[in-house]
Amino acid sequence: MFHIIKRTALLAVATLAASMFYSAPAAAQATRTWISGVGDDVNPCSRTAPCKTFFGAFQKTAAGGEINCLDPGGFGSINITKSISIICDNTEAGVLVAVTNAIVINAPGAVVQISGFDLEGLGQTGVAGINGIYLLNGASLTVRNTKIRGFRNGYGISFTPSNNAVLVLDNVTISESGSASDPLTGAIQVTPAIGYVVQATLNNVQLVDNLNTGLRIDTLAGGGAAATVTMDDSLVSNNGTGIMVRSMAGAPASLMLTDSTVSANGTVGIFAKGAGTVARVGNTTITGNNAALSMGSGGSIFSYGNNRVDGNTTDTAFTLPVIVTH
Repeated sequence: MFHIIKRTALLAVATLAASMFYSAPAAAQATRTWISGVGDDVNPCSRTAPCKTFFGAFQKTAAGGEINCLDPGGFGSINITKSISIICDNTEAGVLVAVTNAIVINAPGAVVQISGFDLEGLGQTGVAGINGIYLLNGASLTVRNTKIRGFRNGYGISFTPSNNAVLVLDNVTISESGSASDPLTGAIQVTPAIGYVVQATLNNVQLVDNLNTGLRIDTLAGGGAAATVTMDDSLVSNNGTGIMVRSMAGAPASLMLTDSTVSANGTVGIFAKGAGTVARVGNTTITGNNAALSMGSGGSIFSYGNNRVDGNTTDTAFTLPVIVTH
């Protein structure tokens, strides 16, 4: 009996000692998760047991993984803090917010892809959202097949990284954004922090019926900041200023605009100002604006010679044509 008791005591001590050096593994995260309008966030977010919200699925998705939507629904706002793809092209991913941001990205080095979204900022209700998509940090952001509207307290997309970063937009429509009380709001801003370089590629983008500015490219933060934006096959219409490009010495900003239409903007179609500001325009129609073009101190807007500038209150001339060599 004594030996049995002694052996049991030793086993208990050994078990206790082992438990002091052992911690249970964290719950495994899936590389692909699913959400549904009739899901539940207590579920594992699998295909057969989907979650209800982006927040719920995000917690159960591994960095670099993907969230998919099974059916239409309102899936709530989300703060993104790691690489993730949220793809809902075969249905509609709705996010409706008041007095806040719909999607915030704050993850240095993260690669984020978003597709198939409908972001509503309730701009007509008096409790408008701030930004539809707000990137503070991240290596790259790609947004496809998405509609953003009603963010009257900020921008449809605010791309303001404190690191070198890339923005890609494809088939994106932004409307009814920008605040009457804040001129530094509108549809899209591309404004890197001091010392950082950003590139943006915008294809088939519609910036329509926004207050203040349709597209703002701004490196006035200075200190070596730089922004290069290419915009193709797009419409910039019925905003305050259609496209604004501003920079300062040592912080260049440039725009390449091709195969697009800039029309019916209340102030000016394209505005460029500041040392290091260059806009190049090719095969683009600029019409129905108060002024077609405006160049402030140091700013240049060059033409490839195949643009159509007509029907504006003031049909401003380009700085000079671009000489193309073959």
